[in-house]
Amino acid sequence: MNHRKIIGTVMILCLSLFFVITGTLTATDTPDIITFKSKVYESSDYPKHKKRLVTFNHKKHCEYKGFSCQDCHHVYKDGKNIWKKGDEVQKCEACHTSAKKAKGDKTKMKKAERIKKYHYDAIHANCKTCHKKMIDKKSPMGKKLKKCSGCHPNKR
Repeated sequence: MNHRKIIGTVMILCLSLFFVITGTLTATDTPDIITFKSKVYESSDYPKHKKRLVTFNHKKHCEYKGFSCQDCHHVYKDGKNIWKKGDEVQKCEACHTSAKKAKGDKTKMKKAERIKKYHYDAIHANCKTCHKKMIDKKSPMGKKLKKCSGCHPNKR
């Protein structure tokens, strides 16, 4: 009887350790460079791309002074971002499921509603808000970020 308890306890501890280790690895095992490509981009609702997709330097953004993971990663509960480093990172399209408001759609929507619903608005609002702060602070990166080509590589 005692022998079974010991084996059971050891198995539970090993299993717990396994989940802790694999959870840590998945949270930190992020590529340095990410290309923003999603199923939403490939939908027929999304406007044809005039520029190439953004190649995002995750490593550079992580190392930037004054920048936190929560500036991009978010999970809102009661109006507050409760996401913390180490939590699962979902793709933007998990919540921002529609591509973009259709041309000719006259439905009135507040900016916050568009950002919540539309992938295009969410991505651009998230990036542009931070980039504008850098420009306002006269950051050396600011000049590069003033134009779309600062993030979107030249045409195809």
